[in-house]
Amino acid sequence: KVNQEPKLETEEVDLHIEELVDDHQNLSAGEIIQLQLARFETALEGGLKSSATKKMVFIHGLGNGKLKFEIKKILDTKYTKLRYQDASFKEYGYGATLVYVK
Repeated sequence: KVNQEPKLETEEVDLHIEELVDDHQNLSAGEIIQLQLARFETALEGGLKSSATKKMVFIHGLGNGKLKFEIKKILDTKYTKLRYQDASFKEYGYGATLVYVK
């Protein structure tokens, strides 16, 4: 079914590398995580500026846990006022972090 209601409250950001760049075959793991973290921060800043966005779900997938760890590190150091938690297990499994921006 098609949901016509705008998802104003919660914004979803997929950080899987294949969603961010067309060709990631030649990127090192370090380059990939830098791109993902840059996208995370850009999206988070956008969410903080938006009057509509209340929560943001960052989909980082499972992988080795490095991206999730780095996201939490950024939240704990640069965005200390923001609360976050693992996103809905039912919807995302272990692969997403929910951030309360408002």
